[in-house]
Amino acid sequence: MKEVGPEQVEGLKEYIEALEGTQVTLDDGKVAEILKADIKERKGKATLIFRYQLQS
Repeated sequence: MKEVGPEQVEGLKEYIEALEGTQVTLDDGKVAEILKADIKERKGKATLIFRYQLQS
C-alpha cells in the first residue's frame, strides 16, 4: 500500500473517477469493468473505493 499526502488526493480522485466505464485485466487474466471509482476522506485519511463487475 502506498500513502499519498492530502495535497495529492484531489488529483488522484480525478484520475480514479476517469477509470469509470473502463475494463481492466486482472493478474489472473479475468476482466473487470469498473462501475464506480472514488476516494472517500474521513478523519484525515483517504480510502480508495472501487465497484466493479467481473466479465464472463
